This record gives sequence, C-alpha cells and structure tokens, in this order.
Amino acid sequence: MKNETDQAAAPPWDASLVNLTSKELASGVFAVLPDDVFDKDHVATTAGFVIGERAVLVIESMLNGDLASQLIGLVRKETSKPIRFLVNTSYHGDHAYGNYVFPESTVIVQHPATKRYMDEHFEDDRNFMLGLMGRGKGIERVQSRSADIVVPEMITVDLGGRTVEIRHLGFAQTPGDLVVWAPDAKVLWVGNMIQAPSPALPWLLEGRHHDAIETLSRVKQFLPADATIIPGHGKPMRPSDIDFPLNYLRELDGSVRKALDEGRSAEEAQDAVAMAHYGDYSLFEWAHKTVNVPAAYRHLQSKTV
Repeated sequence: MKNETDQAAAPPWDASLVNLTSKELASGVFAVLPDDVFDKDHVATTAGFVIGERAVLVIESMLNGDLASQLIGLVRKETSKPIRFLVNTSYHGDHAYGNYVFPESTVIVQHPATKRYMDEHFEDDRNFMLGLMGRGKGIERVQSRSADIVVPEMITVDLGGRTVEIRHLGFAQTPGDLVVWAPDAKVLWVGNMIQAPSPALPWLLEGRHHDAIETLSRVKQFLPADATIIPGHGKPMRPSDIDFPLNYLRELDGSVRKALDEGRSAEEAQDAVAMAHYGDYSLFEWAHKTVNVPAAYRHLQSKTV
C-alpha cells in the first residue's frame, strides 16, 4: 500500500492541462496518449481501446471524470459500438478513478487484489492522490466503482471477430498488475509495470524489486520481438526496451546489497547508492533516492533477518 512519505515534492504532471490523443496502431486498435508524450520522459496516464465487430474494450479510465470523458470522446470519434469492457491495470487512481463516468452497462475488469484494495481503501487512496496530484483536479468528485469481473490469472474477451487477452503475469508495481494483449495487432498495455521507456525508472512504491525483475523478464519472454508496448506514462516502446528497467533493478539490487554488507543504515544507503548514470530521468532524485533505494533496502534487509 502506498504511503504519504512516497509522494513526490511536486505533482508529476498537471491533470488540468492534459489533452488526450488517439493513435491507431493497427486496424481498430488505438493507443490513447497525452499530446506531449513524445516531448517528455514522463507524462500523464496512457490508455487505449480495441474495437471489435460487436463491442469495444477500453484500457484504463484516467484520474478524474474530465479525463475519462476525453477518453470516451476519442472512442466515440471512431465508433458508436458499445463500450462493453473497461480494464484497470492497477488500483492507482490515475488508472481507475474515471470508472464511474463509463456507462452502467460497461463491465469493469480488475485483478482481485485491485478490487479488494479499491473496496476497502478508496477514501485513503483518494487522500493519497489529493496529496500527490493536488486539489482542484477533479479528484474530489470521483466516485468509487470497482470490478464486476476479477481476473486472477487470465481471461479472453471476444469483441466479435477479435479477441483480447487480459493477463496477470505477476507483481511489478502492485499485487494486482494486469496486462492487456491484442494478439492480432501485437500490442500490449502494461500500465505502471513500466512507467515509460528510457530514461524513465521503475517506481517501487510497494517494494518487492525481486518480484518486479521476475515479472518484467516474464513480460519480455511473452512478447514477440516486433510487439508494441504501451507503458503507463510514456510513448510506445518495443520489448527490447524492457532491458533498461531490468538492468536498473538488477544494479539497484547489487548496490543496495553491497551497502547492507558494509553495515550502512537506510539513510546512508540513500547517498551510497548514487547510480548517477541513470540521472537523466526527470524524476530521478525522487524515484531513485526517495522511493527505490529505501524500498530495496527494506526488502533485502527482511531477507537477512
């Protein structure tokens, strides 16, 4: 579970300034991207939708009702077919808070851990997101709406002439991480399992970097080399781009392990594990020093007790 100490000093992006655009990756398969996605290394939440002969499946619902409405508007520019399914890749508010804007007939799909968290901790999470993203960004108006269908491992959804797979490949950032795979288009949405391509780094908000390494390795092995990945907050990428966060996590593991072996405290480890060669990321100081090093330290320390 996230906590207040994990919040960045300033919002990573301004929800009131986000303009969403759609990019057709294959016939009827669209990535939804903030319009500054090719200019910055970390942007607002990405999303997507897949159109079948009978229905539409949407991935993510964004941070608030206004952004969810933008997303629905992009779908409606392409088709009048019903939005039958909406998948949240995690419980994070910027991926799931807009659920309440979608039609009542839309079936919400989440991992069981995501549904449980949203049902039990919605107000706590809203307070976290208000602290992270700021007030007056539409978060105050959000209404909780969690899953109608839960996916512990995998389901295949038939949209009519096209199937979409919803899979749980393991923990990368939350216990309920889901990916959405459009096999005929070779497009995979991964949510916050991968923030963005290089130089963006993983955010270990819930620790468990060993699990994250295993899961990202599994994602790469699952994909054909020419697949397109839509990360949670960045431009489309290829499976080979997963090497960057994997290399970072493996180096983080070794460097924090060395700090522990040297008897350094958690505070000392934050300075000792500098890894400045990853410093091109705009959120490096916060993500690496404030979140990831302490998370890896706690994880490795727990393994030695």
